[in-house]
Amino acid sequence: MTQSVKSDRIAKLLATEDVTVRHSTTAKTASFDTNSRVLTLPVYLVKNDNVHDMMTGHEVGHALWTKADDWLKALVNNYDKDILNVVEDARIEKKIKTRYPGIVRNFIEAYKILADKKFFYDDVSTINEMQFIDRVNLHFKCGMASNVRFYAEEKPLVEMVANCNTWKDVLKTTRAIMEFTVAQFQEEEHQEMLEDGFEDSI
Repeated sequence: MTQSVKSDRIAKLLATEDVTVRHSTTAKTASFDTNSRVLTLPVYLVKNDNVHDMMTGHEVGHALWTKADDWLKALVNNYDKDILNVVEDARIEKKIKTRYPGIVRNFIEAYKILADKKFFYDDVSTINEMQFIDRVNLHFKCGMASNVRFYAEEKPLVEMVANCNTWKDVLKTTRAIMEFTVAQFQEEEHQEMLEDGFEDSI
């Protein structure tokens, strides 16, 4: 059985619907279109069954639990797409691993391989210099092995991501991270103004 036929069957079985599986030579990563119900898998540079099965399982998670109308409504209501995606990814991966425990090892091995291939970062020494949401993404995909550090003020938000079970939880957590990011940016700007001597005295 070829890998493409195998992945088609696995995707349809796990998703419990007749999703369309497309194998692309140009796609950089896997994706799932919640409207057309098309699951795209890259003819990936990493020729590894664990990576392939993890990507299939991840996108099946979106097929099962990410609703097209919910996603569109969130974007219309100005939820940050990148933050929303990271939080939702954490939720659906937790749910797919709970529903299909046999796929957990595939996820662990696949993310280890991708980390070794520098899929998430160019230099391991720069991990803790990454933006908060990028560190969150790495933490929930690669786990403790990623050695991601969080500041005390960030840890409650990380817990919120970990505890997301519903779409409502995802929206609440995304909004909280958005507000934190804005406040952090404003504080950094304020500090720069102080350091540059531009602070007004009253």
